[in-house]
Amino acid sequence: MNNTILLIGNGKLSKSLQPFLKNYIVFVFDENNITELKKYQGSILIDCSLNRAFNYIYDYLKIFPTKTIICSTGHSKKQMNQIKELSNLMPIFKSENFSLGISLINKFIKDNKKIINRYDNYIFDFHHKNKIDSPSGTSKLIMSSFSKSPNVFSIRTSNIIGAHKINLFQDDEEIEITHKITSRNVFAKGIILSIDFILKKEKGFFTMEDLLNEI
Repeated sequence: MNNTILLIGNGKLSKSLQPFLKNYIVFVFDENNITELKKYQGSILIDCSLNRAFNYIYDYLKIFPTKTIICSTGHSKKQMNQIKELSNLMPIFKSENFSLGISLINKFIKDNKKIINRYDNYIFDFHHKNKIDSPSGTSKLIMSSFSKSPNVFSIRTSNIIGAHKINLFQDDEEIEITHKITSRNVFAKGIILSIDFILKKEKGFFTMEDLLNEI
């Protein structure tokens, strides 16, 4: 059990993560066997599913408190409250994006809010055409770093894993910050860092900002 991961979801993110979990015993659950989850226990639960699996995960964690990493996006306000409730009993790490680069951008925005407020702020998010949520979870994460809401535009096309561009406009200058994903391995590597982080915690709600502060 101490070396066991319960991996929820078997899509692109999950499959990119699995090669990095060779030192663990991994049980993978998807829509075909998610009802079997309660038959297993592990040291860590990683949710890479669409958030429609949330009810199964929530019911499981109420019975078996488990260190949990949530990679899925699009949770409702009620579901976020349930996640915060669970974090009183176990450590829960949640992020809409596990890239260190995005975390650095968010930190820059938060640390410079007063100056950034002087600019007109825009976010452009680019993803593959099968991406369900729009704006993306990452765009919403970046939006939360601003003190005033930026203008957000979502573009969906083929063969783009993920790219986000932040433009800050003034009369005489423009600042552009671009972050592009060239491989989903960047997310997998971020999740591995979050595993090391959460194994040291007993309870609480954590994000990539907390991880960045400990690196």
